[in-house]
Amino acid sequence: MLNGRKINNLCTKYISIYKNLYYFLKNLRKCRYCESVINKVDTTALKVFQSICKSDECQKKAKKACTKIHDCGHPCCGVLKEVNCLPCLEDSCAEQRGPELLDQKGSDYCNICFVEGLNNSPSIRVDCGHIFHYDCLAKRLELRWTRPRVTFNFCLCPLCKRWMDFPIENALHIQMQTNQGKYEDIKKKSLDRLKHEEKDKDERLKRPGDPYFEKPTEYAMAIYSYYECFKCKMPYFGGLKKCEDLLEEEKQNHEFKPSELVCANCCDIPIENCQKHGADFIEFKCKFCCTMAVWFCWGNTHFCEKCHQKATEMARMPKKSLPKCPGVNGCPLKVAHKENGDECALGCSLCRNIKENYQKF
Repeated sequence: MLNGRKINNLCTKYISIYKNLYYFLKNLRKCRYCESVINKVDTTALKVFQSICKSDECQKKAKKACTKIHDCGHPCCGVLKEVNCLPCLEDSCAEQRGPELLDQKGSDYCNICFVEGLNNSPSIRVDCGHIFHYDCLAKRLELRWTRPRVTFNFCLCPLCKRWMDFPIENALHIQMQTNQGKYEDIKKKSLDRLKHEEKDKDERLKRPGDPYFEKPTEYAMAIYSYYECFKCKMPYFGGLKKCEDLLEEEKQNHEFKPSELVCANCCDIPIENCQKHGADFIEFKCKFCCTMAVWFCWGNTHFCEKCHQKATEMARMPKKSLPKCPGVNGCPLKVAHKENGDECALGCSLCRNIKENYQKF
């Protein structure tokens, strides 16, 4: 049997072995992205790249990585050609810079992918101070909105919800400038439409405590849908947001095809632009009957009030089952137009008298 002395000697021996193994593994050169062991260091490469393995994924990251090393000796975790480097994100250094880095450090997960730490991929700091993987932010800006209706949540910082911007030398800055322009365009068009439809007098804008109290711009952006034209990439009016919401609530499998989202300027419907108002207020007939359209839903379909009440049913109805126009003399619109089932423009709604009982839009 082992006595106490022998047991102590064995414990000391194994502790020594484990310590040596620990320091051996700790001193192995590991890839700073995937943490795999680097068996052979390429001494001809820049020092900052000697800590990156040869795997395809890590080499792709290396091509986007900053080439500088901080005074502390740690490689910069930022992106290539940045004018002002990120502060060192190595945990020991980042903890000393807590307030400056908003208590973010390299071992923290990226708050977009939640898969890797910030130091496991080239990262970039948004102007609000939050740091994310560069590729995660680039993908977020590339995907943009997830439904046909143009929204701008993708332009907001995932953490603080402020509008994002990036250093002027970075390609993401150019993308954000484009997004800003699109946002301002939709904001102006929404507010103009709100005033023309006299919805700027809605009760919600006058009621204290309402989220839209004295906020006509925010209200207009909330109630109207604007889609991006598949051809010219410009935003165009697509109806009231509640129509799109209603379609989803009814769980109709109405799939939007990007090619179907086309503005009045680019669509195959022949229109003549108004010299004063352009194409934003072109008037259409109902796609399904000889009545003036007062609704435009799903970014591609015009309805009169009656057809709009059973919109999904009308959209599924075969063209041959729709009522036939009796001709110019018998048509309620008193104009020649395409047969029902096809979209048809009738001119600018702001430049002509609209028949009684019909709205302008």
